[in-house]
Amino acid sequence: MVIIMMNLKGKNALVTGASGGMGLLLCDMMANAGMNLALCSVDKSGLEAQEKALTDKYGVKVVSEVVDSTNENEVASFVEKAANTLGKLDFLVNLAGLSIPNKYNETDVSVYEKVMDVNIKGSFLTSKHFAEAAADSALIINIGSMAARKTNANAPIYCMAKAAVNKLSEGLLLQYGQKNIRVTTINPGGADTPFWGTRTVDKTKLMQADDVVSVIWFVLNLNDTIQMHSIDFESFARFN
Repeated sequence: MVIIMMNLKGKNALVTGASGGMGLLLCDMMANAGMNLALCSVDKSGLEAQEKALTDKYGVKVVSEVVDSTNENEVASFVEKAANTLGKLDFLVNLAGLSIPNKYNETDVSVYEKVMDVNIKGSFLTSKHFAEAAADSALIINIGSMAARKTNANAPIYCMAKAAVNKLSEGLLLQYGQKNIRVTTINPGGADTPFWGTRTVDKTKLMQADDVVSVIWFVLNLNDTIQMHSIDFESFARFN
């Protein structure tokens, strides 16, 4: 069997959480392939530097803006701006995510709401508005987590949120598949990125950011006749 890889030159992609560790790697690969980019995150200085670096290095069109992905007005405005600047959007990659360690009996409801909002509401809103500006055979990639499959006692709310992201993707496909939009959830295990903050983590058991990005890149390059539902993967170092 021959899998035909996509020609991504001239395609338009919107990436949330674009200025994070994985976002920087992925967007550089996208721009190197000739893709035009709409980048958003909550890091203004990081976005400005990223936009300049990508346009200077690759000469592609890049539009960026600070966006709270849980604010529908901000999301809708940015998607409209992206489509007006770049044209119909071919890809959405929802990288934005948040984990806060918690014990249920010590957790304020505001922590619950924040984790759920960033991981679920953010992906819902960007997917919803992306669909209105999507090109034919567009693709939504939502980032879940292996935490959706195996609950972590240190961050159970995050695990619950990522399980919901998987179900969000399934629902999006059932409805937006009729508009010729594919939807894939990528569920990586732990990766060595700034995501962990000051938490103590055995980094010898973690993947690298580019391991996760390589899987995202694989899905982006699949022929648009293929619907990849989800991919679960983690570091093999956990088993040896």
